Amino acid sequence: MQRRYAWLLIALALLAPPFGFGQTPLKKVLSGCIREEGSGHIISEARIELQNSFGSPIANAYSDGNGAYEFDDLGGGDFYLLARHDGYEPSRQFVRPDGSGHVYMDVYLRIASGESGHKSVQPVSEHELSIPPKARESFEKGVQLVVEKSDYRGAVAQFTRAIEQYPSYYEAYAAMGLAQNKMGDAAAAEAALRKSIDLSAEKYPQAMIDLAAMFNGQKRFSDAEPLLRKVIDLDASSWRGQLELASALSGQQRFKEAVTRASAARDLKPDNPQIYLLLYNLHIHTDDFPGALRDADSYLKLTPDGPMADRVRKMRIQLQKAVQSAPNDSHQPPTF
Repeated sequence: MQRRYAWLLIALALLAPPFGFGQTPLKKVLSGCIREEGSGHIISEARIELQNSFGSPIANAYSDGNGAYEFDDLGGGDFYLLARHDGYEPSRQFVRPDGSGHVYMDVYLRIASGESGHKSVQPVSEHELSIPPKARESFEKGVQLVVEKSDYRGAVAQFTRAIEQYPSYYEAYAAMGLAQNKMGDAAAAEAALRKSIDLSAEKYPQAMIDLAAMFNGQKRFSDAEPLLRKVIDLDASSWRGQLELASALSGQQRFKEAVTRASAARDLKPDNPQIYLLLYNLHIHTDDFPGALRDADSYLKLTPDGPMADRVRKMRIQLQKAVQSAPNDSHQPPTF
């Protein structure tokens, strides 16, 4: 990085997206899982429609092979979530985002009369079948306390009850770790997430991603990296795993490797504006100024009125001016 561009890195520190665990996200995220009512079977390829408070559609998504869905740009106000799948009755639920920045909501679809379910429904695992109903009920109460009331202490009590009823409930340990971190107890959060990882024999990617994100937030980048590589070994299509790994590599100043991972995250999740902010920073670090300009344009195309949009516009103008006025050497990017 040439000295004349040092000011860009200082300014871009203000643009860096908060990928670390426990930091305030730029946008509210809504995610969860689509399941069959009664059996708990996950439902893939379900169509989920996000509607505004007037019932007008504003975004669409489909559940993946694990039944998971996500909307990462809720904006403000209340919403409705409409889920549909062949062979099931539609489900429409009210969503009121809290101040946590991440709303988690599982959706349960009821089999339509005379139907036996769709072939996309995947069998529930032996682990899920072994969860006692009372333990599952306590777990869902804990999630509800987090989502609807931001009552993290109450949620921890419910997750603890679920674990007492089913000691191998690694999902409850992971959820408890998230709630404990919200309470400011990082040590307890790390212990709970590690317990979840151990109980799942490192087969529950969500706990590993959350723990790695926590490490990134604490600047423990070398601790985060091996967890994230295991996540990607389990599921190379995990855009969040790729993104957190890019953040961990960037924290270790391995910028070229980080570009590769952030680019993979972008290809998997091209509609996530925060990925372009990270790529912007990485391309500045690697002297790829045309790439940085493209990242700025991609971010502004996705969120022209977003919270960082004005700052990104100013940085883009300053970068373009700096590039045009730079001496004609190997570091000068071509006209963009």
